[in-house]
Amino acid sequence: MTVEQEQLNILVVDDEPAALRVLAEIVRRQGHQTVEASSAEEILALLPYWTFQVAFLDHNLPGMEGLVLGEYLRRSNPDMTIALVTGDYSPGLERRTREIGLEFIRKPYRMAEILDVVESYVAKAEAREQERKQQADAYHAPPIAEFIADLAAYFRMPNVPSRIEQRLVKVVKEALNNLRSSQRYNERERVVALSGLLAAQVLGVSLPRASAGHRSLLEEYDAVMREQGRRCEFTRDGLK
Repeated sequence: MTVEQEQLNILVVDDEPAALRVLAEIVRRQGHQTVEASSAEEILALLPYWTFQVAFLDHNLPGMEGLVLGEYLRRSNPDMTIALVTGDYSPGLERRTREIGLEFIRKPYRMAEILDVVESYVAKAEAREQERKQQADAYHAPPIAEFIADLAAYFRMPNVPSRIEQRLVKVVKEALNNLRSSQRYNERERVVALSGLLAAQVLGVSLPRASAGHRSLLEEYDAVMREQGRRCEFTRDGLK
């Protein structure tokens, strides 16, 4: 379900009953849940039990100004979209409202101004979700390096025939040789090398050292991947 399809919890605060009723009705007609209050104290009592995505706050509230309440809500929930809706206007009030990350709406307002605030939350929430997915995509592969040493113990396959061991080592080395060359590098060889190395770990095959230097074949794979700008699999921070 997308953010646009979700029912939002929207806070509406105004100490004038008629103004509160009208604003809440505008929001409800869009299919959202409203929680209405006439003072900051009422809201503070509700906060432990509710999570709000959007808030509309009158400024002249009994006990605590709407601007102060908005600043508190902003600190508690940085992702909330909050609008100060007030008949009082001064450049200083509007400036301070925007400085703390709140929207500023003057009474009498147009319905479109209220709907724009809700749509602003939806757009920002969609953007956050897309960013989260993009960040997750970079790490979608399982964290092999975290558990590679445990694979043999999990599967427990002792006494693997020597012909299988030899075949695995031969195929992995050939694939790594091809991967070292920019001209011969291809994703097929990458998959072959990775599959062979994982199979060796699963079967408990003791792999020889790489022909180039004193690296293990697992370390050699990661070294080649770093050179080719690809994901390392067997060392947590790439080649160590």
